[in-house]
Amino acid sequence: MPGVLSWSQLVNPSYVAILPHLIITATLLVVIVLDVYFKEKRSLVWVTLAGVVLAMLSIWYTASDPKIQAAIAGGQPLEFWGDMIIADGFTFFMNGVLLGIAALIILLSTDYVAKFLRGAHMEFYEIILATTLGMMFMVSSRDLLTIYIGLELTSISSYVLAGVLRKDARSNEAGLKYFLTGAVASAVLLFGLSLIFGATGTTRLPEIAAALAGGSHVVAAAGPALTPLLVAGMAFMIVGFAFKVAAVPMHLWAPDVYEGAPTPVTAFFSAGPKGAAMAAILRVFVGGLGVAPFTDKWTLMWAAAAALSMTIGNLVALQQTNIKRMMAYSSIAQAGYILVGVAASGLQTAEGISSVLFYVMAYAVTNLGIFAVLTHMDQEGGWVDVENYAGLAKRNPLYAWAMLLFFVSLIGIPPTVGFLGKVFLFRAASAAGYLWLAVLMAVNSVISVGYYYRVVKVMFLDPSDYPSLQRSSGISATVVLSLIGVVAFTIFANPFVQWTAQSAALLQ
Repeated sequence: MPGVLSWSQLVNPSYVAILPHLIITATLLVVIVLDVYFKEKRSLVWVTLAGVVLAMLSIWYTASDPKIQAAIAGGQPLEFWGDMIIADGFTFFMNGVLLGIAALIILLSTDYVAKFLRGAHMEFYEIILATTLGMMFMVSSRDLLTIYIGLELTSISSYVLAGVLRKDARSNEAGLKYFLTGAVASAVLLFGLSLIFGATGTTRLPEIAAALAGGSHVVAAAGPALTPLLVAGMAFMIVGFAFKVAAVPMHLWAPDVYEGAPTPVTAFFSAGPKGAAMAAILRVFVGGLGVAPFTDKWTLMWAAAAALSMTIGNLVALQQTNIKRMMAYSSIAQAGYILVGVAASGLQTAEGISSVLFYVMAYAVTNLGIFAVLTHMDQEGGWVDVENYAGLAKRNPLYAWAMLLFFVSLIGIPPTVGFLGKVFLFRAASAAGYLWLAVLMAVNSVISVGYYYRVVKVMFLDPSDYPSLQRSSGISATVVLSLIGVVAFTIFANPFVQWTAQSAALLQ
């Protein structure tokens, strides 16, 4: 429109790279200050949600600016802090997904927090904002230091969230276990990063790739070489990141933490930090270590982790009676599916990255819908066992039918967004030469039918003497929004597929 200034004219383009981060930071500070003066805490929840939505709108408006689009397409993404923070298609997409997750978590947790966290009402949302900020720095960084700082902000905030029910022994245990194991994993990851720095002389991912391709003071000047220092660095980083995504064999913390943490927190852990860690893995391994012959080694390691995570996660989930532990093992299996795309991204880069981004989005919107129902069941009567879902089809038909659709999507049955996501992963794995991994993914999808069907059978076929659920507008809205997301991402998948493909091309 004539006379209307574009976003790039209003804001210094270099600051657009961190504009969503600034909005979340400002929202966090505003909420902390208002928390001191406002007695009615629930009104501040909407301030928190408004800040997250505003950050999402800033991403959409920025990404649609013609000048910024042209700069990114021309290989000149927006940079900040000495090229440590970058705004490209990958950043815009993942930040949008992470902010969407945060918004849904805030929405579904309103009644739960008001009921169980009266003494720490706004602290919960402040920590959610801090965790989200850390995740955004993880996906926006192309420097090992800022990735690690973002990861630590995410991790430390997550430890607090897991133990936020201070008078609940299970929550305290979950927070302590998560802190102790997470601290060790962070130390292992940091040691791996330091070895890569020692081998290449830099922490910036493009310079690491250039050093590996052209030689450095450790890597032979004649060309890339697999030195013990580099191999050890890659191995330690894989172990550290595997913990963050709950991949086998670094998965043992997840079932206990998922079960003991408050259910909205478990929902957040299953989608937010996991998705951010997957994006950071792509940044580090594709953007920094995506040079032959290094790709052959780390893709094989991630392929092994994917195979183990899928198989062990699904097989152990079959034995669970607590639905939160069942969903924990389901989350481990889902991490395995996503790692199929990570392994493929080393050899079939664009298609592998695109499949990971699409599946992270599909999994997040589907899983948050399931956990919205689990949150309502928990807050209503502490119902966390599968048998507690008996007769849910009569107690709340919306929840029962929504859960059925969400489970179908997680299994990968058409026509759902989960099916599309697994098709993209299957295609990427096949193109990269990991056909055996693609077949194993299909077999594990069949195995997962067993434990999802058990919940569906209980909901629709078992008699129940449980009372009907009371109304919870925030949770009902989250379930409806997740349903809309699952349907919309299926019917109108093409724009999102194109966006993930463009983001993948820019990351290479």
